[in-house]
Amino acid sequence: MFLKTTYKYEIRISQNKIRMKLSDFELVKKYNPLFEAMKNTLQDPIKHAEGDVFTHTQMVLDSILKTEEWKGFSKQEQKILLLTVLFHDVCKPHTLTHEADGSISHPSHGRKGAQLTREILDKENYDLDTIYKVYQTILYHGYPFWAYSKENPQKNMILTSILSNNKWLYTFGKADLGGRICQDWEEWAYRLEIFKELGIENECFDTPYNFYADYDRFEYFRKKNNFPNTQLYPEYTFEIIMLSGLPASGKDSFIREMNQNLPIVSMDDLRKELKTKPTDNQGKIIQAAKEKSREYCRKKQSFIWNATNLTKQVRNSLISIWLPYKPKIKIVFIHKNINQILKDNNSREEKDIVPTQKIWQMHQRLEFPDIQEAHEVIFLEKN
Repeated sequence: MFLKTTYKYEIRISQNKIRMKLSDFELVKKYNPLFEAMKNTLQDPIKHAEGDVFTHTQMVLDSILKTEEWKGFSKQEQKILLLTVLFHDVCKPHTLTHEADGSISHPSHGRKGAQLTREILDKENYDLDTIYKVYQTILYHGYPFWAYSKENPQKNMILTSILSNNKWLYTFGKADLGGRICQDWEEWAYRLEIFKELGIENECFDTPYNFYADYDRFEYFRKKNNFPNTQLYPEYTFEIIMLSGLPASGKDSFIREMNQNLPIVSMDDLRKELKTKPTDNQGKIIQAAKEKSREYCRKKQSFIWNATNLTKQVRNSLISIWLPYKPKIKIVFIHKNINQILKDNNSREEKDIVPTQKIWQMHQRLEFPDIQEAHEVIFLEKN
């Protein structure tokens, strides 16, 4: 059931009859400047006649509590959706654009909002599972309205079923639509229902799509014309384990705990070997590391690639080098709360300490690895 929201919305929480306001959330109070900026940020008057971003967000909050799906979600799912509501448009003030035709847009606000929310929730000591799911749900929150405009709607639907949850995205879409005033409301509602039907048709509306194996999933997303229900024969004969995580997150201790006696390609070790400081030009270190990895690939020798590998661009540039040798690629993302990382970093030996400002910069750049990047992606949370 869709709920059109008017200016006089009186949505209340059924149990205690108290209306939930944005200002009631501790996160909104703590990060008040972000939400104050939303009050002063205009939206396109055709698509959002309700007005500024803060007003829209309050209306979305009101609306999601009245969706018929809401009570069926677990407490954890409700927490994920409430955090998505709070922060889904938090970067609209930073992306406000007045187009040449007089319209207003906010390009890339979803991607930037997901990144900023990840930083905030990490600083506020949220667990990795919550951070990751909120991040992905904000990143894809607008997708249900544009599902059929994608080059391959089925592939995108399957992807969002694994990275987030299509039922969450659908429910949030209903709330997002209920939180706006627009002339073409019925058109957007129709698109949302098509999204739901596409998810049901592909058996991934409220559960992740089930591939035969990780290899089939990886090949499906990597190649353009694969079918998702195709069962393939794995071609890999050795394994590359790529570690990913901030400095002091526990990558070295993870290797020790593995106890597999695999060769390690380590930037830190190569810097010591080549007598290069972390502040020096890293070009020759990177090239030396890549060449060492090629040597192992040519021998079909499994190995560990130990570096921060924080962005998709960095990870993909390496994986593209290795794939022709037909290895199994496993990414192990090691997460430690940023506050703990800073403490642990400062307790290191002086020669190993990474400047605090550099860690914050790396924290801003960090992008979670996802299942499109490798045959297997593992997330580990360290204390």
